[in-house]
Amino acid sequence: MTGSECQATQAAALEVEAALEAYETHVRRLVHSWLDMDLYRHVSAEIDEIRAFCMLLPELSIPWVALLVSHAELVHCLWRSDQPGQRVTQRDLQSRLEDHVQCIRRLAESSRRLADPRS
Repeated sequence: MTGSECQATQAAALEVEAALEAYETHVRRLVHSWLDMDLYRHVSAEIDEIRAFCMLLPELSIPWVALLVSHAELVHCLWRSDQPGQRVTQRDLQSRLEDHVQCIRRLAESSRRLADPRS
């Protein structure tokens, strides 16, 4: 990899990491204020931004897809929690959020390794 390619990879990896930090804050808030559609749109835009950065880094494809699936599962759980006749407990939501946070952290760690020129 050339020096400029290495710098581009490092920059994109740092962007992923920063975007994930903001995304985690907002997704936690979304779980506690479901149906805040402005926040939902913001979180959705953040996922799109993370996707765009990850597209530049094929090494992140597996943790990125895991995050995307986890995001969809969390949103579906939130949606179900608001539907009549659905039984979604606070424990279910918390468990789904914890799983999702683990996906966020795995992707962040993978990004950190790419951003470190010594790795």
